[in-house]
Amino acid sequence: MFCPITWQVLALLLVFLIGCFGAERAKETGRADPIQALKHRLSTFRGLEFTSEVPILIEDAENFKKRIDGSLVEDLRERRLADQSLAYAKLGLLPSGVDLRSTLLNLYSSRASGFYDSRRKRIVLLKGENPDRRPDSPFGEGIDARVVVHELTHALQDQHFGLSEKLRLSSNSDRILALRSVAEGDAILSEYAYAFRGLHEWVPAHVLQIFDSKVEAPELSAVPPLIRDKLRFQNSAGLSFISRLVGNNGWLPINLIYKYPPSSEQVLHPEKYFESPDPPTRINLKNLPGLFSPEWREIENDTLGELMVHCLFKGFLGPEEAARVANGWDGDRFVAYRRGNEIAFVWATIWDSEKDAQDFFERYQRIQSIKANSRSLPKGGFYIDRRKRIVLVVEGLEAEGIKRNIETIWAEMVLEEENFQPLPFGLWISSR
Repeated sequence: MFCPITWQVLALLLVFLIGCFGAERAKETGRADPIQALKHRLSTFRGLEFTSEVPILIEDAENFKKRIDGSLVEDLRERRLADQSLAYAKLGLLPSGVDLRSTLLNLYSSRASGFYDSRRKRIVLLKGENPDRRPDSPFGEGIDARVVVHELTHALQDQHFGLSEKLRLSSNSDRILALRSVAEGDAILSEYAYAFRGLHEWVPAHVLQIFDSKVEAPELSAVPPLIRDKLRFQNSAGLSFISRLVGNNGWLPINLIYKYPPSSEQVLHPEKYFESPDPPTRINLKNLPGLFSPEWREIENDTLGELMVHCLFKGFLGPEEAARVANGWDGDRFVAYRRGNEIAFVWATIWDSEKDAQDFFERYQRIQSIKANSRSLPKGGFYIDRRKRIVLVVEGLEAEGIKRNIETIWAEMVLEEENFQPLPFGLWISSR
């Protein structure tokens, strides 16, 4: 599932969302002619035909918020949101006590203007408070045509690239977030191509300038830094990534991205995707039940990615030092368990070089000491070791239990480079 939203409010979170906002009942616009004309124009310049109808529905603010809350519970499950909050707080990615359900509900309901509901294959728009604000809109209800273009682009992505299925993968949040950034950048470019009647080469720079002025909106100051960083990544970073392909060849190079989507590392460092492909290394941790007794319940098993590593270290050491650590990321696997109110985790990371691994090893111990001073940790509840390019961290378990089982974890760790087939993007990049 995916729920990209309009450019006016920045697209909202992503790695926490694997379901989509749905509406059980909504009022149909009943304005077929302007919508059909818009769809025809979008299909013409985007080069993709609609393979099925996409109903467009409008909700008032009260019902819109109810739909959001209901879908959060339906798709993510309240228990999973609570578990993920605890796991990320234990690692240091979120402040302790953050309620993800309330945070996401407030964020979406206060800032979203619409979304593509990939489960029901339709668009839901928020009715404008003042329909006269956009007198040039053919849709009425305070709806901006560009919002409709944006969400229709997501429908095209779903119909032609199977995007909703790809975004329902649950074991690699890094890959999902990176793909979201591609989809959102694509929709933003489509929106502005509609407004400016063509994908001119100057459009990406113009749009990025607009987003740079919006990304530090004061009203987002109360949102946890992790979520703000994801918003920034999904919009500006994704747009910047696919803008490298804007030139004389239209949308074809952008379409090819969906065949082999990037990681967050490759979105942040496009040269690792286009010029010198550097696919991540996948890590599989085996025999963890030997480390965790039966009363522990697994609550998270995921790839965090370079962006999340950067977010973690930035919260403790500042942005420059965080960038130096995160830039060497090559892969990771984060597995968290819960026993009552206790949280423990194993985090295996692999780095581009032994020096990068050593940098992470040293700096993680620094942030661990900061965490230890700010809250109570179990005695002996921390383990870290580096072996060549791999660093293994365990937090929250008794030292004796770690000592008995840790060598088995090391011995049975499986590393595999992710499948990646470079496409001839240089042909399009050099044509600009």
